[in-house]
Amino acid sequence: MLRQAAKRTAKFALSFLPSYLVDQLLFETRVSLRSSMTRPGNRRRARIAGSIRANVGCGTRPTPGWVNLDISKDPGLIFWDCRKSLPFHDGTVETIYSEHFFEHLDLEAEAKPFLRECLRCLRPGGVLRLVVPDAGAYLAMYGGGWDGLAAVRPLRKNGNGYYDHWLDSSYATQMQFMNAIFRQKGEHKYAYDAETLSLLLREAGFTQVTRQTFNVSLDPKMAPDSLDRSAESLYVEAVKG
Repeated sequence: MLRQAAKRTAKFALSFLPSYLVDQLLFETRVSLRSSMTRPGNRRRARIAGSIRANVGCGTRPTPGWVNLDISKDPGLIFWDCRKSLPFHDGTVETIYSEHFFEHLDLEAEAKPFLRECLRCLRPGGVLRLVVPDAGAYLAMYGGGWDGLAAVRPLRKNGNGYYDHWLDSSYATQMQFMNAIFRQKGEHKYAYDAETLSLLLREAGFTQVTRQTFNVSLDPKMAPDSLDRSAESLYVEAVKG
């Protein structure tokens, strides 16, 4: 059913849209159709009894014992489009962890509403931990030679440029690299430094906004950070007052 609907959408869209918009339309069509089919059951699955700890946008790295939400097909998670809502009752979640998901949200249409959703779901005293690429660190190194940038990503020297295994791309100039980092082929919607991310969290209503480091948290039971992204990541936590 999903495949047939996607084919019909593609056939119609190809007649007047450029290919990159067709790909985006197909993606949104598949996600929307699957969401509509699975939403009631997955909402019930997410609203477990007892203490809820949620890993939002977990990709293929679900945290054992947590409620793991994503639009991928990993068997250890619950299919949910977290750009639009979270499936929890008000004030029922103890901790929300989100690693390299928030930068994929449009600032006004998705990121700010997402923070308000997290605030709604968390219990008083609950912790939200956001992990994103540290745009401030990259900007501080821009123009100062490749060594620092290569170490943080990391990059490998490749002929006259540098190779990035994350995106399977090579860069001859630092500006090419910066565009790849901040845009990621259109998948990244906004770049953050600690000041900007902290401001957004306070504006959303969070208190005690704190910059953290790799695997250091206000919550002793926090989900572990990914080691392979640690060099380029910014870690910020916020508490619901």
